[in-house]
Amino acid sequence: MAANRLLDRATKATRSSKRVALVDSADYVALVRDLAALANSGGGVIVVDGIAGVDEELLHERLAQYAEPEFEAFSVEPLSRNGRPSTAVVVEGVRNAPLTFRETGRVGTHVAFVPGGLYFRHGAKSEAATGEDVRDFIRRQLEATRTQWLSNIRQVMHAPDGAEVAVIETAERDDEGRPTLIRLTTDPHAPLYGQVDPDQSHPYRQKEVIREANARLGEGAVNAFDVLSVRRVHAISEETRPEFVHVPKFGSPQYSDAFVDWLVGEQQRDPEFFERAKASYLASRKRR
Repeated sequence: MAANRLLDRATKATRSSKRVALVDSADYVALVRDLAALANSGGGVIVVDGIAGVDEELLHERLAQYAEPEFEAFSVEPLSRNGRPSTAVVVEGVRNAPLTFRETGRVGTHVAFVPGGLYFRHGAKSEAATGEDVRDFIRRQLEATRTQWLSNIRQVMHAPDGAEVAVIETAERDDEGRPTLIRLTTDPHAPLYGQVDPDQSHPYRQKEVIREANARLGEGAVNAFDVLSVRRVHAISEETRPEFVHVPKFGSPQYSDAFVDWLVGEQQRDPEFFERAKASYLASRKRR
C-alpha cells in the first residue's frame, strides 16, 4: 500500500525531499502549503518531527479555508522517530485539477502563499509552480485518464458471451434542450437514465453545504471535518448516493438540497450525530 511505503519513508527520513517534507513545528498555514504542494506533485508525506497530536480536524478546516478545489485525500498518522512521538500527514496526489490558494496565508510575518498561488515540490522545498510543473501535472492526469480508458475497454472485451453494449438515446427534450429522463423498466425502484444539469440538481460546493446547514442549525454547528466524517462513516459517494453527491470531471464534488436536508434532519433527530460520525471515522482510521 502506498500509505505504508510513505510511512516507512517518514520513519527513516533524515532530510526533506520531493516526497517527504520534514518540519519541526505544527504551524497549520505552513502545513497547508506543504500539503498542497505534495498533492499537486503526486503525493507524499509531511513529517512533523518530535510533535505528536496534530489536529486532523483543524488541518481539514484550514485547507478548506485557504485552498480549492475541495481535497480530502490525506490522513494524520502517529509516528515514532528515534524513540520520540511524531506525526505524519500522508497525502495522496490530487486528481483532475490542482490545488490553488484563494486567501493569503501567513506564518508569523512571512507570507506563505497568496491568492491564485499554485505550489509544487522542488526537491526539499514547497515553491511556486513553474511551467514544467504544470506540464508534468497535465501529463500525469492524461496518463491516469488513459489508464482508466484501457481498464474500461478491458471490461468490455472480457464481458461474458451474450452481453451487449447499449447506447441509450432519448428524442424528447425540455425547453432548454436537455434530454428528459426516461425509465427503461416498469420497476419503480430501477435507476433512471437521462441527463440532468448537475448545477441545477447539485448546486452546492462543500462550503455552501456548511453555510446552509449552519443557517438552519446555528452558526458553528457544522464544519468541513463534520461533512467528511459523515460521508466516510455513512459511505456517501456519487456511486452510493447520487441524489446527494455529484463529482464533475474537473472540480470539487457538488451536493444537492437533499443532502443538506438529510444532514440537518439527522442532527435534529440526534444532537450527537456529527460527534458520533467523527468519533467513528477517527476510530476506523486508527484501526487501519
